[in-house]
Amino acid sequence: MTEELFIEIGTEEIPARFLDTAQAALGEGVVKLLGNIAHGAVRSFSTPRRLAVSVQNVSATRPSAEKLITGPAAAVAFKDGQLTPAGEAFARKNGVPSGSVFAQPGPKGEVAAIRKVEGGEATLDLLAAGLEGLVMGLPFKKTMRWRSGNYKFARPIHYVCARLGGRLIEAHVAGVYTTLQSRGHGLHAPASFAFKDSLDWLTSLRQHFVLADPGERRGELLLQLRRAAEDLGAEPQFDAELLDEVVNLVEWPKVIVGAFPAELLELPSRLLVESMKKHQRYFPIYRDGVLSNQFLVVTNAPFGEAALIAEGNARVLAARFHDAKFFYAADRRLRLEQHGERLDGMTWIRGLGTMADRQRKLAIAAAEIAADVGADASEAAAAAGICKADLATQMVGEFPELQGHVGRLLALHQGASVSVAMAIEEHYLPRFAGDFLPQTPAGRALALTERLTLLSACWSIGLRPSASSDPQGLRRAAQGILQILLELGFRGDVRSLLDRVCPENKSFHAEVADFIQGRLKALLVAEGHPTDLVEAVLATSGMDLVHDAERVRALGELVQNGSFGPIKLSFRRAAGLVKDFGSADYNPDLFEHEAEKLLHGALLGLPTSEEVAGTLVALARFQPLLAGLFEGVLVMCPDERIRDNRLGLLKAVTLRFGRLADFTRLSVD
Repeated sequence: MTEELFIEIGTEEIPARFLDTAQAALGEGVVKLLGNIAHGAVRSFSTPRRLAVSVQNVSATRPSAEKLITGPAAAVAFKDGQLTPAGEAFARKNGVPSGSVFAQPGPKGEVAAIRKVEGGEATLDLLAAGLEGLVMGLPFKKTMRWRSGNYKFARPIHYVCARLGGRLIEAHVAGVYTTLQSRGHGLHAPASFAFKDSLDWLTSLRQHFVLADPGERRGELLLQLRRAAEDLGAEPQFDAELLDEVVNLVEWPKVIVGAFPAELLELPSRLLVESMKKHQRYFPIYRDGVLSNQFLVVTNAPFGEAALIAEGNARVLAARFHDAKFFYAADRRLRLEQHGERLDGMTWIRGLGTMADRQRKLAIAAAEIAADVGADASEAAAAAGICKADLATQMVGEFPELQGHVGRLLALHQGASVSVAMAIEEHYLPRFAGDFLPQTPAGRALALTERLTLLSACWSIGLRPSASSDPQGLRRAAQGILQILLELGFRGDVRSLLDRVCPENKSFHAEVADFIQGRLKALLVAEGHPTDLVEAVLATSGMDLVHDAERVRALGELVQNGSFGPIKLSFRRAAGLVKDFGSADYNPDLFEHEAEKLLHGALLGLPTSEEVAGTLVALARFQPLLAGLFEGVLVMCPDERIRDNRLGLLKAVTLRFGRLADFTRLSVD
């Protein structure tokens, strides 16, 4: 017999950022708790006030199996046909009567043994025993305690519904006894209700103003947002990250239109948008690409008065914008250089000085590498010299996410060139993988300098990321360097850039460059390239990261079209034969076979160019020649002169193509 397992944890409002992880963990945790008990499909659910999981076709019992357990040698366990104290201890340890112990042939003679049936327990009992551990083991970045107990969860637990079929899983979870009932919307339908199974639960919850499936909730929210935008004659463009967050803030979404005073549109549009999205979770409205003073707010009150809710939200937003207007006006009265005077009182990283020190260092370093990215050194230095000044403004103090943007606006206000102003904002880009990249030459120079100096400085004082911690965002910085260099097609050794921006830290730069290359490896593997291929290419790297990426992607195309297998086998064999052979010298006069002569002729005809596409063509042309050599010629022949000559020829071939990859690192499968 099989039944549906259903567990629901009813709580106070769980933070939106916790829900997705907790929902996934609940599904994984219940599968782990079931262990080898047969079951069907698993489906999990979440809202701000509940986490739930349904498992179909769960077997009523755990499967049983007879197991042979062996113990001490029979000579130790038995004496004159009776159990010795050692034999009795073996029986007690395994929870069986002493008469169950018998002698069993073993690899080194007879041993004491028992046959024990394991499993067969009722699933209901196993679930009851493990339910509290499952629930309290769910991962949250932050937890809280409540009542007098030592229970820790994201938010206090109000009820736990736990059932196998129609039977209650009797358990005690965080001071709460399990129940067969669920609850509806916290404001409009908080009473408990009964249900038959998970499908009935979903239907009943809808009647109680709860959409328990996040996917369904997202679809309903998006539908309402689009309708509202179209009714306003606006463009239905909604930030996916904000949409995901709001889905986890409500159980029954309802979209309402609000508006703030139109004169506040005089403020920088990015300020308005960032404030609406990050601080209030409102959706901005655009008409013909221009920001409107109207916005969309999502409420969790199905029967709330729309006009009253809209007015309240608009009042909160307008107050925030009026504060911003005051801060912005006050900040514009001073030049960025004047704001920057306060940077002497701001610590950058303990042990590395102040933000003023940081800014001065950037001004010098950006000028050093400006030419490498096609930037004017004076422009890069000018932007770097004031790039951190907006950190001391009231606007950035109130809206930290606007750092760089405020600097750009103030720079333009005081008459700086567009390129200098843009570089101030762009030096924070990219902020994350896939983010926009700096588009101006000075912005690229300053963005690279920002990240290169950060890595170099942190390494110099022993600050390195660990497996679980990276408080300075060093992985993100290395990722940003890669994104910019790859976008630029920069051909050069990344260590030379590090040496020029921080010459005082040269002794650390080989390690820093390896760290950046490690991020390149992760990026290329994430693109779908085989790990052994990526490692084979990077093993021959001269720290020209763009060239490394080109080689991996080019060889990856051969892998995709199926032509790399024979190439890999032939060149791997050749590289393995000459791995410990030192010389690439050989004498064509000693050739005895046509295969040797053909390989030599092809080697003479190779272009000297390092261009990847041409090298790949040559690689494909050489494969049948190598295969022919291995098929028709005994490389390791008894005659030492002939053997060394053939090894020298192979060494010359592998050295030429070893610039593409270290073929000995490729797997044999």
